[in-house]
Amino acid sequence: MVTIPLYIILFIYFASVAIIGIFFIINVLHLYHGGAFTLASFIFTIFIFIFTVANLFFTYNLLANTDWQLPITIWNSSWVNNTLDITTF
Repeated sequence: MVTIPLYIILFIYFASVAIIGIFFIINVLHLYHGGAFTLASFIFTIFIFIFTVANLFFTYNLLANTDWQLPITIWNSSWVNNTLDITTF
């Protein structure tokens, strides 16, 4: 039986949040250095920032009471054995 703890998925989530944060910073720096910091780009950037913060807030509320030590079964050989067992038909 192959199992992984649930916190591995949390680390993958943290990595994706970090990548999104880096892209947001690069976006703002390109807007500033490129001289494209207009009202429309500013409003859209603020909209994306608010959406990201709301997403992080709701994710935190959903995952606050999760048991991160819970194992997830990736592969169990009994799944195949139970499928091929003729007595279960």
